[in-house]
Amino acid sequence: MKKHLIIALLALGCLKANAQDDNWTWGGPVDPSQAAYDVKHYTLNLAVDPEGKSIAGWAEATVAIVSPIDHIKLDLIDRYKVSEVRVDGKKANFTRTKDGLDVQLKKKYEPGQRVKVKVNYAGVTPEAVRPPWQGGFTFSKDANGKHWVGLSSQNEGAKIFMPCKDHPSDEPEEGVDQHIAVPAPYKVAANGLLVSEKENKGQITYHWKTNYSINNYGINFTVGDFVQSKQNYTTINGNTVPMEMYLLRQNEAKLPELMAVLENSVKTQEKYFGEYPFWKEKIGIVETPYLGMEHQTINAYGNNYKYTKVGDTTHDWLLYHELGHEWWGNKVSVKDWADFWIQEGLCTYGDWLFVEAHGGHEAYLNHVKQIGRGIRNQKPIIVKEYATSDEAYHGEIYSKGAYIMHTVRYILGDDTFFKTIKGFISDPAYTYGNQVKTFDLQNYINTNTNHNITPVFDMYLRTTKVPEVLVKQTGDETYTIQVSNINFALPMEVKTDKGTQRMQLSSEPVTVTTKQAPVVDENGWYLKKVTTEKKTS
Repeated sequence: MKKHLIIALLALGCLKANAQDDNWTWGGPVDPSQAAYDVKHYTLNLAVDPEGKSIAGWAEATVAIVSPIDHIKLDLIDRYKVSEVRVDGKKANFTRTKDGLDVQLKKKYEPGQRVKVKVNYAGVTPEAVRPPWQGGFTFSKDANGKHWVGLSSQNEGAKIFMPCKDHPSDEPEEGVDQHIAVPAPYKVAANGLLVSEKENKGQITYHWKTNYSINNYGINFTVGDFVQSKQNYTTINGNTVPMEMYLLRQNEAKLPELMAVLENSVKTQEKYFGEYPFWKEKIGIVETPYLGMEHQTINAYGNNYKYTKVGDTTHDWLLYHELGHEWWGNKVSVKDWADFWIQEGLCTYGDWLFVEAHGGHEAYLNHVKQIGRGIRNQKPIIVKEYATSDEAYHGEIYSKGAYIMHTVRYILGDDTFFKTIKGFISDPAYTYGNQVKTFDLQNYINTNTNHNITPVFDMYLRTTKVPEVLVKQTGDETYTIQVSNINFALPMEVKTDKGTQRMQLSSEPVTVTTKQAPVVDENGWYLKKVTTEKKTS
């Protein structure tokens, strides 16, 4: 189990997303012309041609003006031909730019006004090189020779399939409508609730709708010859939400077991992070021709039913991890990829908590120490402010990001830690349409506990420093302990011949009396370096 999860974590963390030949990425500083408007809603109306590997149709963005503006800049990769643009129903002039378009408005719009921009486009889609890390469309065939089409865009952004404002700071808080047409009898699984499915001339159009805010890469649809399963789940707060699965027809017999794994996974996530965030819509899983991704209410699953055991519990690490992103990534989303670790690190920490919930505390501690040994700490977690997805993404936003939360747990103590994390993820100021930065989490902890977590975050997130613990023998039974490279105090466990006690350690030496050399942080709550100096004669 441990080896399996470590390999999986390294796979998730270490495959760098170079994002196709075109090097598509997103984020960074907000373009001033795009900062002038706020996206409220997207409508996507597309026909998918699996044979031609192409899409055709239109997308409409409803935006609210924030500052005076006479044009709307949207992102859309150059592979698509734009045939027409309309603003509030009237044909508009536009200019194609590098992977985008500038739409001219016939008048200057003022703050508070709304504009609808509709773009007709079509083209052969970019194919994913190594999904989901190098994303795009994945065109595959199932065991019965049926088409199977997946879409992944976390590192590239939604511009690889729709015109949009491609920046993490702006989610359509009024949701997304998707009208996706495919050849009959294929099915489409997408975000939110299925409003309708209509067949006409050999095409079936599926209308999916979400009313929640949603990050750009979370907008998703998958096409396949699917069988479905549905059952109701009662959340920790007593609300009823459907659990829905779309698996390939060849895997129909696997539906009951995977549904049971999903149900247990939701219960475990709720134990630590509160009620499933999108209970008004669904808990959704769709089988995909790539490993997985956290597409809101329709998580991609491609782990091929590789279950393991944690204690006596059947576990699917991939399903559990992507489900965890419904809390960390979809409910709590970052506005700057510099803070990507909040989404990936806290979600990964949730993975570690599954080990504790079903394998016990000792198994949890051993699991964390094993992960810690693989953290090379070569670059800061926060590489720079206003980072692009490519700049921010590296393996340790998962592992070290999670380890930081493990450390914070020890500093705060279990009761305060879990109460504080639940409080943060339940606060409307930091959830759904209100994206966050590291400062928000840091300030929330500082304000709601009697601890100042800022120096810990600064060290572990913004540098590659770790506490350097020096244990120095000063007499036959006396030792001093200090953390020489910090200017603040850290609580650490110190084991002596009298037992283990929690001590405040800093750059100032602390003397302990013991017949055996003291052991600092034996349980591995910190990433650290320990040096022991014996007494010289």
